Amino acid sequence: MKIVFKNVEHIDGEIKVKEKVFTIPHANAKHYRQLLKFDETIDYSNMGVEEHDELVGFVCEVFQNQFTVDEFYDGIPAHETVGTLINVFTFVRTGKTPEQLKAEEEQDEKEKNG
Repeated sequence: MKIVFKNVEHIDGEIKVKEKVFTIPHANAKHYRQLLKFDETIDYSNMGVEEHDELVGFVCEVFQNQFTVDEFYDGIPAHETVGTLINVFTFVRTGKTPEQLKAEEEQDEKEKNG
């Protein structure tokens, strides 16, 4: 699983995007357990700042604190925030990225339809 931060920098009067990639080979079982707790306590369709911060903190833990909550918020484009959370949650639950799951589904569909 990987997360890509896209930090905007001003270099020599130009705006440049610097990417930084963070990876993990797998999530721990304690992270799966924590997701189960979130499912019981958080209404994902109506989250406030505190819930978002808690979930971003969880993502930091899943990635073994390679970055902080503030670095996450600075590095992830706003329109990718929720999608990034969902992707990490999917990885914790299944051990696979959404792209891997989609590829498996497509392969299963091909085999099914012969």
